[in-house]
Amino acid sequence: MIATIILAAVLAAMVLAFIAFYRYSRTPEWGDSDVRKAALELLVSIGPLWGMHFKAPRPELPTVTTPGTDPEPLPTWGEDEPPPLALGEGQPPPLALGEGQPPPALGEG
Repeated sequence: MIATIILAAVLAAMVLAFIAFYRYSRTPEWGDSDVRKAALELLVSIGPLWGMHFKAPRPELPTVTTPGTDPEPLPTWGEDEPPPLALGEGQPPPLALGEGQPPPALGEG
């Protein structure tokens, strides 16, 4: 009976400690604390024993950009005008003399 009371008290103390730590870990003071930095350093140092290797992020390459030129506006047409023909639509251009005829076979001409 006494062991059950002691175990319940220890469990309650552990739950309360966890709740207090959880609330503290969400504050700005936790982010700058030495305890957090020491815990992180400990995890990074023992992680390779279990195959977890810390890889520092690659530095981002600096880039310099300049304002580009304004793009040309798209061509528009009025409501009473038909849209321009698309590429490949309409009549083909007339062929010059000799174009469009197959070349002479070898031995001819």
